[in-house]
Amino acid sequence: MKYVYGPVPSRRLGKSLGVNLTPFKTCSYSCIYCQLGRTTFKTVERKSFFKKEEILEEISKSLKSNPDYVTFAGEGEPTLNSDLGWILERINHDTAVITNSSLLWRKDVREDLMQADACLPSIDAVTEKTFKRINRSHPSLEIEKVLDGLKEFCDEFDGTIMLEIMIVKGYNDEEVEKIAEVVGEIKKDKVHILTPIRPPASKIEGVDARKMIEILSIFDAYKIPVEIVDFLESNDFDFSSFSSLKDAIKIMRRHPMREEQVKKLAEHFEVSLKEIEEINGIFYKKFKGKKYYYYL
Repeated sequence: MKYVYGPVPSRRLGKSLGVNLTPFKTCSYSCIYCQLGRTTFKTVERKSFFKKEEILEEISKSLKSNPDYVTFAGEGEPTLNSDLGWILERINHDTAVITNSSLLWRKDVREDLMQADACLPSIDAVTEKTFKRINRSHPSLEIEKVLDGLKEFCDEFDGTIMLEIMIVKGYNDEEVEKIAEVVGEIKKDKVHILTPIRPPASKIEGVDARKMIEILSIFDAYKIPVEIVDFLESNDFDFSSFSSLKDAIKIMRRHPMREEQVKKLAEHFEVSLKEIEEINGIFYKKFKGKKYYYYL
């Protein structure tokens, strides 16, 4: 598969069949916490990157794995692909789009997303200074423009909105009160508060449990339906959906696996962990005392 990966276990979407709509690290941001590293092509120009018919065909073939959601995320910002709406409209299954919210000020992007069943937009800052520090956005983007687009989209969208906020120590953890005030004015079903649990692009830290409790109390004061999503997803990758070890390890390019997950992968394909580690392109990083495996 060139565009579809998984299903992978998602902390918010259950069994998620991933769809990648952009070339590797094509994004409007270069977030300091991104697990895939720095953005190599930063852009706000929408275009058709791949053949939309091929993407749709791969999705259709992969639905036999019976995912909870077909999720558009992958290796960059999915709303940069101008075929997003066309593809969403033709999928006979629950769909979700994970977006950084940067292009929601565009009417065509909002119209495309209306075809989805769920949307997970993110917002990590509400001041220009913090926005530039944490999201390292394209020069044409300003936080006020992004927030206006997010509010307008949420007002129009009929599906489930799960707003995501990534808290990074020393960056936006002291701006939580301002974020909560703005988020309180946005229509949403849930707000998910996260902090980095996988190796990020830069040397940063997540916040501790005490700070998370403090953040929760701030959002509670604004009567915002918030959940702390700082736990690891389960180990239940469905490796039986992959025809070969080669296909399975490609997931690590988009979704790093913890050591215990890689051990289950090795067991399924009857190879050793060492044999997987010796595959060209496989490497691992240590983060918070755990090993995370990648594939390039």
